[in-house]
Amino acid sequence: MKQTLDVSSNERRTVQIDGISVHLAHADELPMRWIGQRELILQLHACWHLVDERDIALSPRLIGKPGVGKTTLAYAAAKELNKDVYIFQATMDTRPEDLLITPVVAE
Repeated sequence: MKQTLDVSSNERRTVQIDGISVHLAHADELPMRWIGQRELILQLHACWHLVDERDIALSPRLIGKPGVGKTTLAYAAAKELNKDVYIFQATMDTRPEDLLITPVVAE
């Protein structure tokens, strides 16, 4: 599965996955910042760090009670790396297929 990202400042972002274009929603911009516990930010950065172009980043699962800062932590870590952030609300019964898009390709 090959993925490429086409980015233009005034256009919607498009990802190419196996030759199929997927249009992304606009990234979330939130007025929040992370204060304290710098080690947690560094741990997320380590999960996402790629040494080789063939590497695949880890996808850490942040678990905790509502309101403890999981979203703020992930947002702050991504923004420090100048990455776009897309926030999905998920519950215990959210399945992977609920988050995936299945393209319909007509010939």
